[in-house]
Amino acid sequence: MATYVMSDLHGCKAEFDRMLEIISFTEYDDLWIVGDICDRGKSSIPLLQEIISHSNMHIVFGNHDVWLARYCQELIDAKKDNCSVDMTDDMMCWLHDNGGYRTADAFIDLPFPQCYDIKLYLEDHEFYRYLSVKGKKFLLVHAGLVGEYMRPNVRMSEVPVQMLVWSHVPEEDNPFDDCTMIVGHTPTFIYSPAYDGKILHSASDKTIHIDCGCVYGRTLGCLRLDDMKEFYIKSTYPYMKYYPDDYLNTWRRSHKKSFAHD
Repeated sequence: MATYVMSDLHGCKAEFDRMLEIISFTEYDDLWIVGDICDRGKSSIPLLQEIISHSNMHIVFGNHDVWLARYCQELIDAKKDNCSVDMTDDMMCWLHDNGGYRTADAFIDLPFPQCYDIKLYLEDHEFYRYLSVKGKKFLLVHAGLVGEYMRPNVRMSEVPVQMLVWSHVPEEDNPFDDCTMIVGHTPTFIYSPAYDGKILHSASDKTIHIDCGCVYGRTLGCLRLDDMKEFYIKSTYPYMKYYPDDYLNTWRRSHKKSFAHD
């Protein structure tokens, strides 16, 4: 029995399935996905359905998971009444700016029972998870902590959801002495070209960034917590020359629009 962690799958189902083969994933193992199952990639809904079908695959919500959960019912209503949805700024931000169109179209194309299965699954969610593996403690969170919440005595339950799913954090981003924090959200190539397609360990090794930018043409990374072994699958997507300023400017626009909703 082993415990694995991935993040930011973004509809990259072919790479995900290949990774399961590489790690020889079985029903006796556990897989934790640290946010962002859907959007941008080709197969978001089939990928999500595959995860739902396995009781030993678990999701810690990211910003894209929040969007899908938020709009499931509106998409079902639009499908039911054969009408358009109320296109708010937040929904437009998801669909147009963050790759949600393909996810929404695939969701609407499902039979109603499958739509409701996904909706109900996403209603039972969490935004962080503590794990203990081989005597070592880990904290899984999609984006991380910033500002006033970067203190050793902070309770994760008091951190705003938008921070947990939307923050862009530095390499060192762990206020806790008793655990290793594992985050996704920001592709590791944003921090430095040296991390292009690689899992990033901070200097103290207290923070591990595992979004290796699969949907941007890099790799899908996976970390086995039992022995900290890393696994990689090369992306089938085109390699995007995405520079940090461009990426962060896009994020700032999305962040401003999305959390005006909350």
